[in-house]
Amino acid sequence: MIKRIIRIILIVAIAVLAITGIYGGVALLLEPSGSNLALSINLLESTIFGSYIVPGLILLILLGFFPTLTVFGLITRKKLRFANKLNIYKKRHWAWTYSLYCGLLLVLWIDVQVMMIGGGYILQSIYAILGVVIIILTLTPSIMKFYKKK
Repeated sequence: MIKRIIRIILIVAIAVLAITGIYGGVALLLEPSGSNLALSINLLESTIFGSYIVPGLILLILLGFFPTLTVFGLITRKKLRFANKLNIYKKRHWAWTYSLYCGLLLVLWIDVQVMMIGGGYILQSIYAILGVVIIILTLTPSIMKFYKKK
């Protein structure tokens, strides 16, 4: 029962990442000034970006679509050859590896964000914690065993 609960929490955590990544990415692409997300364009002054288009694309693809694919794999455990190409842990199902990637990508995204625009925003802390939680849950023995290739 505990194993099932851990798996459900992991899937929900990555689904939250996927939903908010898609929402944020689309919002930034629709309004590259960031105003529809209450983001000031001035935050980008010390970065290489002149608008939120590139960050929006990165957010949409890496923290929106990629976690969506991961949730699909975690739920169905389908074998997808194209997905397996990025699986560096060949003894585990690709979705397990992608789950680890999701946590690492989220932590990296927040780290880069803090370096580029500064920290102190509550959402940065929430998403950094979410990334660490995804990594920890992915590395629990019951999850590793569940997604071990047979």
